[in-house]
Amino acid sequence: MRSAQYITFSVVLVILLVLIGMVGYDCIVYLFPKGKPWTWNLPVYQWVGVGIVAFWILRLFLNKNLKWFATFTHELSHTIVSLLLFRKIHSFQAGRGTGEIYTSGNENTLVFVDLAPYCLPIFTYLLLGLRMMMAKDMLMYYDVLVGISIGFHIYCFRTQTGSYQTDINKHPLYFSYLYIATALLFNLLVITVSYWRGKNVFTAIWYLMTEMWDKIGLIIN
Repeated sequence: MRSAQYITFSVVLVILLVLIGMVGYDCIVYLFPKGKPWTWNLPVYQWVGVGIVAFWILRLFLNKNLKWFATFTHELSHTIVSLLLFRKIHSFQAGRGTGEIYTSGNENTLVFVDLAPYCLPIFTYLLLGLRMMMAKDMLMYYDVLVGISIGFHIYCFRTQTGSYQTDINKHPLYFSYLYIATALLFNLLVITVSYWRGKNVFTAIWYLMTEMWDKIGLIIN
């Protein structure tokens, strides 16, 4: 993309970040209602929390293979987003600490491919998409898996995100980090709302988008 395109896209991202922040504040108010104990709505996330803690314990025993799997996941994220954007996949390679994927297509879509691994928890979304089909008595164990996937994404983010990454520094750094922050916050809200009564990952995305649209109406009026 050209400089003008980066600036325009950045303005859009700032607006989205503000809207997501406003909706996020509403979510916090919902989770921690006045007059109720601060833990009032948190039990619904307890097994997810157990899974996150479990991952950080398990990683001590899986460190060697974990580094390869993190690289594989990184390249898989590039691949999935490439396919969603109708880019052609030419090669895929993942080793321990090094990987590469080569694609071709519309150059304006490349930024979404480049930055996907840093803000898209693909395994968490996969598990949340299947969660609605699980029997209620199995959700406790299933949510531990969801938590493990979140812990894994946090691990990948910590070990792979930095200005040294070609994916990040091939674009202006201000843009890359603004994009990552906006996408991460949105995905965090999707995961959070997915656990509300009557919601799933798909209705959570729709709910957040409609709430953001309503915030635009409030600002304009």
